[in-house]
Formats: sequence, C-alpha cells, structure tokens
Amino acid sequence: MATGTQAGERLATRFSTRSTLVGGMIVGAVGTALMVSGATAESSYLSLVPGLIVSGVGQGIVWTAMWIAAASGVALDQQGVASGMASTTLNVGNAIGMAVLIAIANSQIGELSGDALKTAVADGIQVAFWLAAAGIVVSLLAAIVLPAKAR
Repeated sequence: MATGTQAGERLATRFSTRSTLVGGMIVGAVGTALMVSGATAESSYLSLVPGLIVSGVGQGIVWTAMWIAAASGVALDQQGVASGMASTTLNVGNAIGMAVLIAIANSQIGELSGDALKTAVADGIQVAFWLAAAGIVVSLLAAIVLPAKAR
C-alpha cells in the first residue's frame, strides 16, 4: 500500500484524479481476483501474497486519489468537514462490507468439521474475494460514468 500511495501521488499529479482512481481500481480488482486462486483448501497463506501485493498497490493508488477527490472544490474553511465525511464514509463502508463478506463466506459452514469444513471455508473465501473484486468494478464504473463536477 505504501508503494501505491506514492504512485498515486505521482499519477494524480501527472494525470487527472479520475484517471488515477480508475487505474488504481483496475489494479485493485485484478489483485483481488488473483487472491481467489490462492484461497483453496490445499493452498498455503503464501499463495495469497501475489494478489495481496497487487491489490495493496491498487488500494494505495485509490486511497491517495480518493482523498484528493474528497477535498477538491471544497472551500478552505470546510476542508475538515469534507475530510471527516470522507473518513466516516470510508470506515462505515469498510465495516459493513467486511461484515457482509464474512457472513457470505461463512454461510455454508453450518455443522461441518474436518476436511468438509476446510473446503467450505476456502470456497466461501473465494466467493468473498470474487464479490470484493466485483464491488471494485462497480466502483470503477461509477468513477467512469459519474460527472466530474457537480453542476
């Protein structure tokens, strides 16, 4: 993520905030999708690392562009309010999103045990990763189609 935030700063300076958001979301979606193949019952935690790295870079890029977008066009005396609203929205969204993804990932484990439980957990995690990647794609589409500035 640290690499992504540094890249995000450079990209946002060179290109538009929207282009930086779009690029970061594409990288993040690819990284999240890469984690699916590492989330099998037979794989080790190490198999998730490539996807985590790619996703982290994308998240860092988006993180930087998101804060730029949140502050753009806001009067100086309202910057604190804008930052607080963006931060609150981010944290509430993260909490709700994580709760939903965990509930979905664990929805099929029921009374399972042993290898059946291991497989059901891995399958649920794969579904959660796919849903997270899909959520990023929906955000990406919103970033592309929404107007650049409120009119």
